[in-house]
Amino acid sequence: MKQSVLALYLGLLGLSPLRPASMNDMNHGPFVSWTIRGEGEAVTYKGIAIQLDGTTQASVCFDTDLLRYSAAWTGGFLQWYPERDGLERNPAINGTLWFHNDPGPGWSIDDSLADPRPLPYGPLPKTQAHYSGLYRTGEEVILSYSVGDHSVLESPSFTEVDNEGYFVRQFNLAPGKAPMLLRVMRIYGRDPILGGTNTGNGFGVVRLGTESQNWRIGFKGLPANATWRIEDRHLCLSLPANRESIQFALFQGGEPRSYLRNHTSNLKKHIKTFFQVADLKSLTNKTAILWPDTPQTPIRKGDDRDALAVDTLTVPQNNPWKSWIRFGGIDFLNTDQAILGSVSGDVFLVSGLAPGSTTLTWKRFATGLYQPLGIKIVDGQIYVLGRDQITRLHDTNGDGEADFYENFNNDCQVAENFHCFTLNLETDSEGNFFYAHGAPWPPKVRTPHQGVLFKVSPDGKSFESYADGLRGPNGMGIAPNDMITYSDNEGHWLPTCSVQLIRKGGFHGMKDTAHLRDAVPKDFEQPIYWIPHDVDNSAGDHIWIHSENWGPINGKMLLTSYGKSSLSLVLIQDANGTLQGGTVKLPLRFRSGLIRGRHSKFDDHLYVCGLSFWQTTSVQPGGFYRVRYTGKPLNAPIGLAVTKNGIDITFSDPVDKELATDIESYNIEQWNYRWIQRYGSPRYSVANPEQEGQDSIAIDDIELSPDGKTVSLKIAGLVPVMQMKITYRLETAAGDRLRHEIYNTIHALP
Repeated sequence: MKQSVLALYLGLLGLSPLRPASMNDMNHGPFVSWTIRGEGEAVTYKGIAIQLDGTTQASVCFDTDLLRYSAAWTGGFLQWYPERDGLERNPAINGTLWFHNDPGPGWSIDDSLADPRPLPYGPLPKTQAHYSGLYRTGEEVILSYSVGDHSVLESPSFTEVDNEGYFVRQFNLAPGKAPMLLRVMRIYGRDPILGGTNTGNGFGVVRLGTESQNWRIGFKGLPANATWRIEDRHLCLSLPANRESIQFALFQGGEPRSYLRNHTSNLKKHIKTFFQVADLKSLTNKTAILWPDTPQTPIRKGDDRDALAVDTLTVPQNNPWKSWIRFGGIDFLNTDQAILGSVSGDVFLVSGLAPGSTTLTWKRFATGLYQPLGIKIVDGQIYVLGRDQITRLHDTNGDGEADFYENFNNDCQVAENFHCFTLNLETDSEGNFFYAHGAPWPPKVRTPHQGVLFKVSPDGKSFESYADGLRGPNGMGIAPNDMITYSDNEGHWLPTCSVQLIRKGGFHGMKDTAHLRDAVPKDFEQPIYWIPHDVDNSAGDHIWIHSENWGPINGKMLLTSYGKSSLSLVLIQDANGTLQGGTVKLPLRFRSGLIRGRHSKFDDHLYVCGLSFWQTTSVQPGGFYRVRYTGKPLNAPIGLAVTKNGIDITFSDPVDKELATDIESYNIEQWNYRWIQRYGSPRYSVANPEQEGQDSIAIDDIELSPDGKTVSLKIAGLVPVMQMKITYRLETAAGDRLRHEIYNTIHALP
């Protein structure tokens, strides 16, 4: 269907078509955190690309794992690619490379540049070096990290001296006992020669030459006993242990176009006379509003005629920053305000949720994060899950914009594979954080963190792999009793979609991500229930409703769906310690896929949000909705239990007895899957296990409870089964239609 015809068709339905990928159109802010490709095969797995100068389009890429500058370039910023709406191929450096550093520690405290990590992924040991976060002072960025026992602030910039361009690195080093070695830049060419390395005057110019190229590196503020040397084909700077704070700067340029001797003299004069090393500590308190625009959008109130009403909280897709808004996380600051994360990198502060409000106000709160797909607010502190780290955002001056992006925990190893999305962010009753890292596609494991659920301590210092064998864990929930559940999607070793219970040390099916055991598993944790792929190809968050104001939904779990843009009610039975159950879709419509949801403790409503990429029924790139319980009859099943005689279905409201006790009102089918390496599994007959297909189940008799709410289906010969489908055509006692399909799993027969 041509785009114009599609747009017309969706317009007649009152919908908006998905707009094309626009990551290249966005104003991303001063920096972008992502996995960034350089020249050739160079990859920075956890990179922060920082824009320094709008005229020359100068940028640097800082590696938060290794604390190195992996690249510096001019003439452009980053290039995103259209595959999978900008998320399949990682962005690449777009411009002319000036210098870089090979993979390896950017700093050392043992006078060696050898990589101490057993694998080339993840951060350096914290005793050697550790990234702490960054400060945003208007358009400028100040990096914060530690090297040994030294605290370091560093600010990159770009300037011109004598018509030659220079990348300037300013450092503030706190006192420390350990000497340090800084990797400055990779050297190309044979027989490198160093000159002008005397640091006794505190300023000067290092001359570095090979048979093919010449460089000039200026410096100011270095201690007298600092030394320059060549190590492992890199220019390095050795700094002694310092009892007092040190402030120094480096000027790194390319091959000078002017006469070398004259330029060297002019560079030295500029550094001595005109340049002053900044007090970066004082600059961290210098903040400025970068995003003054606050778009407003209407709240479209839903119809209250049914039990559940959906208010559409309109998203400002046409915004001043050309931000491609696709939501991946939500939580609440108070009754009126929520924080939402967009997978494109933005975090928004949304106001106007209080009762009676008809308008939302959107404030761009933070930018440049690496695919935010989880938000959690704890004691007023905002935690954002990205693929690279959990970031704690601070608005130190209360202007509505984050000015310190703190690295709360970055222990997760990141490799270059688009399918390894990092998803969810939840806390248990003790304050521990949980999130999941997806499996790669194709299913080739490169790190022990792919397909794993992680636990992070409340202070962010402790990190552990909690369960493995996950594939596409696009949703999670933690019940008040600390029961952890998650959703997984059909794929290799995953027969179909499922809702699963997490136990510490559990293996959940995908053999390629079985990291926590010595041998290949011969079995896996059985899910609470399976979901046919055509019913829900990508389930999302699990939201527990604990409020008497929600009537029959009180105490139940709701399930969002990215693939089908829907909300379902989960029916769980504890069968002698074994959890089993199923799901039924609620009659609600959403224009975007749903992946995250929160039951607000402030106004007692359910809020859901989501996005749309590939393989979804939705039509809008991002959506935000409020679901309210009106008190009207729910007219839905709220309980499902396997008994010794069959299956009990409990409804929210009394049903018509004549239809409810008529066997012709029901149809039941069942089938099994196989745990195989291929993508998904066919359906197999329970009666003939080697035969593909499904079986019909006969109902022998039906009883209706005295209150008219529970239908007991008498079924002889009921057996455990991976997938059952229960369909019925009933009416309530009040004459309302009941048309549902329940998909459930039976593990145990009481």
